Amino acid sequence: MTKTGELDAIRENFLGFFEHGSEINEKFKDHYDNVYKDGLLDAKTKRLIALCGGIVAGCKGCILGQTDHAIKHGASADEILEVCSIAISLGGTLAGSQVAMVVEFIKEQGMI
Repeated sequence: MTKTGELDAIRENFLGFFEHGSEINEKFKDHYDNVYKDGLLDAKTKRLIALCGGIVAGCKGCILGQTDHAIKHGASADEILEVCSIAISLGGTLAGSQVAMVVEFIKEQGMI
């Protein structure tokens, strides 16, 4: 399965979780949407920061999702790869193995 296909499956299941939800789920979804709006930092920068966190944490959904969001907010391949370097400096070789997923995803997008 492609990384894009994996992301689609993760998103479908994650969003499906909210369909079975409660008021708490709605509050989380509202919070999530509000956190990534333009503010003192623009949405692209926020998504790149979140990508770094996702890489260091080793969260596949976060890595693929934040890479996708960053691209949609105008991030270039060079910006994404620079974030990957930061993540590796924080998370070492464990983060490095997660960066391979980012590289594969941006290759699928035709960015490199």
